[in-house]
Amino acid sequence: MPRPSLASALAILLACLIAGGAGADPLPAPLALRGWIDGMKRSERGPFESIRWFCSDGSIEPARAGCGRHGGGVQHGDWNARAVALREGGYQIANVLTALAPERFVGPHADLDGWRQVLLERFLVGFDGGWIFRGAYGYRGAFQIEDEEVAARKIVLAMLADPRWRSPARFALLRDSVRLLPIARDQVSAASVRTQAGQLAARDPGFAPLRAKIHSFPDGGDSRRVLDYAARHARPALAAQYATLAREIDALYAPQGAAAAVLELAPRIGSRSVARQLRDKSAEFQAEVNPGRRIAAAANLMRMLREQFPKIEDPETALIALLTSLALEREIYAAGAEAVAKVEASSTRRSRLWLLAYDADALYGAGLLSARERGEVDAAVKSIESRNPPLRDYRAVVSYLARVPEWSGRMLELEFGTPLVRWAEIEPLARQYAADRLRGSPLLFYGGVLDGLVTDANRKAGVQHEVFGEPVAAELRALNPGLARGVLRTAGSSTGLRPDGIYLLPETTSDLPPVAGILTRGEGSSLSHVSLLARNLGIPNVVVGGDLVGMLTARANQRSVLAVSPGGVVRLEADGAHWDAVFGPAAQQGDSKIAPDLDKLDLATSEPIPLSDLRAVDSGRVCGPKGANLGELRFAFGDAVPDGFVIPFGAFRHVLEQPIERGGPSAFEWMKARYDEIERASGARRPQLAAKLLARLRDWIAHVELGPGFEAELRENLKEHFGRDGSYGVFVRSDTNVEDLPGFTGAGLNQTIPNVIGSAAILRAIREVWASPFSERAYAWRQAHMDDPEYVFPAVVVQRAFASEKSGVMVTLDVETGDPRWITVATNEGVGGAVDGQAAESLLVDAKSGATRLLAQAAAPTRRVLAPRGGLVEQPTSGDDVVLERNELKKLVRLARDIPKRLPALRDPVSGQSLPADVEFAFRDGELALLQIRPFNQSRRAQRSQYLAQLDAGSRERGDQTISIGGVPDLPPGARDAALQAQRTP
Repeated sequence: MPRPSLASALAILLACLIAGGAGADPLPAPLALRGWIDGMKRSERGPFESIRWFCSDGSIEPARAGCGRHGGGVQHGDWNARAVALREGGYQIANVLTALAPERFVGPHADLDGWRQVLLERFLVGFDGGWIFRGAYGYRGAFQIEDEEVAARKIVLAMLADPRWRSPARFALLRDSVRLLPIARDQVSAASVRTQAGQLAARDPGFAPLRAKIHSFPDGGDSRRVLDYAARHARPALAAQYATLAREIDALYAPQGAAAAVLELAPRIGSRSVARQLRDKSAEFQAEVNPGRRIAAAANLMRMLREQFPKIEDPETALIALLTSLALEREIYAAGAEAVAKVEASSTRRSRLWLLAYDADALYGAGLLSARERGEVDAAVKSIESRNPPLRDYRAVVSYLARVPEWSGRMLELEFGTPLVRWAEIEPLARQYAADRLRGSPLLFYGGVLDGLVTDANRKAGVQHEVFGEPVAAELRALNPGLARGVLRTAGSSTGLRPDGIYLLPETTSDLPPVAGILTRGEGSSLSHVSLLARNLGIPNVVVGGDLVGMLTARANQRSVLAVSPGGVVRLEADGAHWDAVFGPAAQQGDSKIAPDLDKLDLATSEPIPLSDLRAVDSGRVCGPKGANLGELRFAFGDAVPDGFVIPFGAFRHVLEQPIERGGPSAFEWMKARYDEIERASGARRPQLAAKLLARLRDWIAHVELGPGFEAELRENLKEHFGRDGSYGVFVRSDTNVEDLPGFTGAGLNQTIPNVIGSAAILRAIREVWASPFSERAYAWRQAHMDDPEYVFPAVVVQRAFASEKSGVMVTLDVETGDPRWITVATNEGVGGAVDGQAAESLLVDAKSGATRLLAQAAAPTRRVLAPRGGLVEQPTSGDDVVLERNELKKLVRLARDIPKRLPALRDPVSGQSLPADVEFAFRDGELALLQIRPFNQSRRAQRSQYLAQLDAGSRERGDQTISIGGVPDLPPGARDAALQAQRTP
């Protein structure tokens, strides 16, 4: 294992001291670390300081000494000081495979995070021309590729011998390991490639860097790199040799072709019936001329190999199966371009749907879809393949099939999300991993076929997404309707965002400040607090495909308009004078201001109130809707609601009677005067004054004397409800009088502090919760809708912590369409699932039958669990395809039916009809717990905007039109001719 020399160690110590002294983080800021990485790219030695021998007995010798007296060993580079510092800081860079012990990555404590970083580095090496090893390729002795290939095979075979690596949850990671590592199947061909590359470099010095890359970090893309180099730089006399080298590389990575690889595997598979199927499918695959049918046959084989993989006991055979699967994937990729042209020219809708189902088999075989997702694709296709459906059904199926690229992206997020986020801090190119993997997979063909179907369905419906005048088919999917005018901006995180921005974000996060519009590359959960808040306020929110990111980035900082109709039509275009009429005063009316009923407020009651004594009518009187609705829930559903009590508005109002400072006015009078000053201010002075006021209030609340009476009463109530101090945990939640009102939900704006243990900690948490409505984020979201900010009063819900195995949110209608025949459910493993924007399992559930439709699988790599000493800790998720089990879904469906019967507050007082509810729930050992309920608010302005309604007019009018499933899609003018021409062009 490489270790730092004395000089390296001294340099590390000096770096630590410069970074901040003893006890400080030894690594500088990410921007400085990027400089370190760039320096390694430019260095002739890359991340290495010297060459050493690493001997079998553990000793390390200089490059000239060797390991002859130490039982043999291997020679490779020894890390420099910065490489060591980065590794010590958690960035597992500069990996030498021969230095990696296979046992580190197997067994019950396998270092999966470290292994993912190894693979991520392998990606960067291929993607970025050697990455930090660019100069080290020519540093003699830094790598011995023969040793690296042997080490890669040892590691993978050790994994294949470990039953834990054979579980379905690790299939994608295992297959990607084989794809990215230097595991050559034909050592003679590998040696031939290295020899030819060396000979060419001797004759053409300009080829030396690529020759070094082929020697040290070869991969299948080297063929294209060689041909590109030859076309641009090589002497004509060497053209034939470069072409021969490229063919040799191709042969190395598909030594006998995909069909032959299947035949080689068949006799080793261990099952006569499977061997026969492999031989038969291989023959079919070889005989087929039509590229679409070849793809279908290859996809069928990939699916078969994945299904059979757990049953293959011999590690060598399992490795061959994975290599065969990769060869089949390359075949599908190669045939895809030709097939798409043929499909566009003449294929029927039914044929295209079949091709999507076949390609879903390949994506499943590649580990980019789960068995559950593949089954959902198959079911969607079968639902219309044998009939001529109405247009609305056809569009619904095509729209559903358009989720597949997002599903595959989530699969990669589940595997590599955590290291990708971390590595992107020091190397932004790490973010390209998912896009590069997906574009090089069967998804490329899937997207080509899907685009034609989406275009056809939208043309039939009179629908067209547009981005700056360009028609877009499958790269946009609406989450929330709305109409926004602002400046198109890009951001890497949710910090520093401006309220006038239409932001392109990597993901929708739980701490998003108020913005005009949201374009997100990661949906997270459509039922997260931020998504619900955006929907409630009419903030348009759209999921954007990766291919559009470049176009949007190029338009950054332009004034723009984002329109998303209730039916899901998306328009993004440049702002201009013609939009003034749409955004006039009439267009801004419809959503209520935040207007708490001040006459209803009871600020005299200050003693804690048990949940059992509260009802929905108490909302806005002594507490907010959380406490009141929990009381109603506990009355209706009993112990399914964890016990607790509420500290009412009056307790906080009583505290505000104390002077803000000695001899000064009461905190309430001081606050009211400051708010009036802010109202009179203009320009940049207004946010400055607001920030100053809010900071002062938060600090005062944190330190104001609450008095011995308050603390004694709190301890008494804690003991009465929960028992001995320290024997339980509670959630301490804000519950204001300005949330869940008509036109403003306020979901997630204020503080919830989880699993607080001990009365002293609970008291501190109460102070934090009282202060949370005065955060700049909560104030900014709220103040756009409120005239009298001094009348914001927080109550506090103190509720026993529930150790959820899984938790989430249920809305008693289809959130996307508003259809009450469906229930929308989003769930994650652990505590606090779905509400904070995690990539949740999202389902549509038939409110009558309980039948489900998968919208997205959970893809959060970690779950939150209650820590024994308080708070939450992150643990890895199980990786299971399913979060909610069938019996748990039945309980949620039953709950959705019971809510309007048992909770009168969720019925319309005039019509008596049930209102949609937003319910937070949890399960432990299959038992349902209810954690919150509120009305589900949507933006009336977005729902009835005249402009947005016009975007949906075509689809509404044509929904009953019959679609010939055996007919050829309706392509734009000239598109079919272009496809036919592409088919004829060699």
